[in-house]
Amino acid sequence: MTTSRPSATHYDRTASASSSTSSYSSSTDSVVSSRSFGGMDSPPVASVEVLRCLRCAKCVEATTTDDLASTGMVQIGYNIYYCSSCAKMVGYK
Repeated sequence: MTTSRPSATHYDRTASASSSTSSYSSSTDSVVSSRSFGGMDSPPVASVEVLRCLRCAKCVEATTTDDLASTGMVQIGYNIYYCSSCAKMVGYK
């Protein structure tokens, strides 16, 4: 069984690729340069988090800019919360 090898002809990919993508790259350069990628001037983004009590599984939705006391949750660790009634029972509040 013989295998055939590819031909030894060299194809210049850059010549054909540069001519076909030149209009594409010039149109995307203006879009990329006009975007802001989260510099110092961009406003902070607030995301929604679901806080769940470790003891009774009560759920509260809060944004990252909310105060935890206004949600009725007490943070006892990183991403670990008690609701105010469970925190009183356990002794955190």
